[in-house]
Amino acid sequence: MKKIRKTLVIFAVLAALIISSGCEFSPSEPTIGSDAQLSESSSSMEESSSEPEPVVEPEPVVEPEPLPEPVVHISATEVNKGGYITLAVENIDLYGCYFTDFLGYERTFRGKNGIWYCFIPVKTAADAGEYTLELSFGDFYYSENITVLERVAPTQYLTVSEKTLDETLEDAAVRAAFDEFYQKYRWVNTGAALWNGEFVLPLGNRYYKETTPFGTFRTFSNGATEWHNATDMAVAGGTPIYATNSGRILFADWLGLTGNTVLIDHGYGIISWHYHMNKIDVNDGDMVEKGQLIGEVGTTGLSTGNHLHFGISVGGIFVDPMAMIGTTPEFDFWNALEEEETFEEPALSEPEISEEPKEDYEKVIVG
Repeated sequence: MKKIRKTLVIFAVLAALIISSGCEFSPSEPTIGSDAQLSESSSSMEESSSEPEPVVEPEPVVEPEPLPEPVVHISATEVNKGGYITLAVENIDLYGCYFTDFLGYERTFRGKNGIWYCFIPVKTAADAGEYTLELSFGDFYYSENITVLERVAPTQYLTVSEKTLDETLEDAAVRAAFDEFYQKYRWVNTGAALWNGEFVLPLGNRYYKETTPFGTFRTFSNGATEWHNATDMAVAGGTPIYATNSGRILFADWLGLTGNTVLIDHGYGIISWHYHMNKIDVNDGDMVEKGQLIGEVGTTGLSTGNHLHFGISVGGIFVDPMAMIGTTPEFDFWNALEEEETFEEPALSEPEISEEPKEDYEKVIVG
């Protein structure tokens, strides 16, 4: 009993000491020197000893190169009545852009290889003198002085039989049909160059007599007048007529005023017109090559004898067809101009630095 009592006293004393020390053991806290504590210590050392992440430098900002300024090339600043000038504009998008030319006609540009082109014709009825050509598209503005040169206009009085007059000029339905035809086709402006090189004579090398030159002011025996905007080429009936250049047949049919008529679209608003034919050998929509047979000379419609009425229009205005023969409407004309300037003699002195829409008399009656 004494041993048991002594043992209990020892346990009681130990318990009292533990309680009085205030120590607690939490199973969630690692003891000193335990594996968990070593692991945390090791992890902390690894973090403190790791290299700092490298600083990523931002990519340098590359400023885009400024867009080049628009440049306008003009083929000439002087033009004859019945002539035309060509505009070419670089470094700007002119798709769908319209402007009014110096004679009051609305014009648009056609694109080719990133450059925009426009032909500006001058009608025979235009007044000679100084004009101003202006282009304005957004922030882009261009202005150029244009001189229209005087042209001597021959006059002609043409006697026509009463029967022919009754069937043509005096017939309101015939006149109305021609006016509708003329306005429908004169403004065709295909956005592609269909021609192939120089324009050639539609009668080939055959001799012909020019009975009415382009630009003649004609008076008919019934008092009607017109500017004759074509060349009348008198030759025997049945003489072959050839395409003056490659293109697409716009119209090949009979009209009361002009008889058998053929129009060829050469692209970019250039059209050749053939009247009074005896026979037509092409159809609407045909593609023709330069020099291809399109029909025969005749004296149909308002005509006083066998001849070919041969006209060429540019941008809806008739120009001198004989001035087109042997030429090609060039798209890089400014390069040729620069080459010419290279061979000019040097100037002896420093150079001096220096509208209302007109009434449209471009009525067409006959050939």
